[in-house]
Amino acid sequence: MLLDNNIHIDVTLEEFTKNWQVIIDALPYSIFLIDTNCTVVMANSRALYLIVKKDNYTNARCYQFLHDTDRPIEHCPMIKTLKSGKSEQIEMYEPHLNKYLIIHTAPVIRDKKILGVIHSVLDITKQKELEISNNEIIDIYASSLNEMKKREIKARKGREAFLNMLEDISESYKDLEDLFLKLILVMVNALDAKSPWTKGHSERVSMYAGQIAKKMLMDEDEIKEIKLAGLLHDIGKIGTYDYLLDKPGKLTREEFDIVKKHPEQGAEILKEIKQLRYVIPFIKYHHEKLDGNGYPHKLKGDKIPLGARILHVADSFDSMTSDRPYRPAPGITYALSELEKYKGTQFDHNVVEAFLKVLEEPEK
Repeated sequence: MLLDNNIHIDVTLEEFTKNWQVIIDALPYSIFLIDTNCTVVMANSRALYLIVKKDNYTNARCYQFLHDTDRPIEHCPMIKTLKSGKSEQIEMYEPHLNKYLIIHTAPVIRDKKILGVIHSVLDITKQKELEISNNEIIDIYASSLNEMKKREIKARKGREAFLNMLEDISESYKDLEDLFLKLILVMVNALDAKSPWTKGHSERVSMYAGQIAKKMLMDEDEIKEIKLAGLLHDIGKIGTYDYLLDKPGKLTREEFDIVKKHPEQGAEILKEIKQLRYVIPFIKYHHEKLDGNGYPHKLKGDKIPLGARILHVADSFDSMTSDRPYRPAPGITYALSELEKYKGTQFDHNVVEAFLKVLEEPEK
C-alpha cells in the first residue's frame, strides 16, 4: 500500500524501502542501500560479487563489505552525501577486487529527511583495460586521487549521460511505479552514454512507436507497452563493444554479426523483470522483416509481433534521419521514400501507412 504524501509519518529506511528488492534485483549493475550509520540494509543480487565477506553482510558497515576496511575510506562519497544531501561520485581502484569502479551515492529522502543512501556501483574494469596499457594500469594503481580525476575527465564524455541519470535516483519517490520508471531511464541512458551517436535515439523511437500505436487505435495499455519497448529496444547494445558503435567506416561481416546479437541480448537482460514480460517479444524481434530476411530468427509476416513491426518502422525512420559515425543523416525525404519502397516486404504496410498519417499531422 502506498503512503499518502499528505500524511507525514516518521519511517525507517527499512520501512520506506521494503518493496524495493524486486526492482533493484532487476538492474544490471550493483546497488546497495545504506542507512545513516553506514549499515547495509539491502543489496541486489548483482552486488553480491563485490562483497568481501559474503556469509553475513546484513548489519555490516558498508566500508567493511565493500572496501574491506574498519573505517570509511578517504573522500568517501557516502559521508559527503550525508553532509550535503546531494549526490556524489568517485572513480577508484579496489585492490582486493582487482577492479576499477565508479561509486555513485544518492540520498533517499522522505519528508525532507535523509533516511539513507543508495550506492550505485559500476564496474568499468573492461573499459579501462581497453583504454590503457599494462604500464598505465600499474601507474594508476599507485597514483593519487588527482590523477584519477584527470582520467575521469578523459573518459567522461562516454559516461556522462549515465552518471547524470543515476542522479535521478536521489529524488524522493512518490511510489514504486515512479521508481520503476526512473530505473528504466537509468538503463536507457546507460546505453546512450556508450556513444554520442545514440543519444536520444531510444526516446525518439519510443515517441514514434507510441504515435503509430495510437493512430492504429490500440488501447492505452498496449500503447504504454509499445512506448516502453521503444525505450528499451536497444538495451542489448550494453553488451556490444563501444568501438563498433562508434566505428566511422562500414562494419565487417564479423563485426555486424556481433551487433546483430543485441535484440536477443536485450531480451536476456530483461527476462527476469515480470513487469516487462509483455514487451520483451517486441524488443527481441524488432529487426525482423516481413519477407523473412531480418534477424535474429528470420520470422515472416504475422509471426512477427505487431509491437515489433511498429518498433521496426520507428527505429528505421529515426536511424535514417539521424547522423551516424559512418555517414550523415540521409534525411526525411529519403526516409519516407524508403518506407514507401519497402512497405509490404521489409515493413508492415499498415504500420507504414499509420506512421505517414502521423507525420502529415501538424505539430501541436
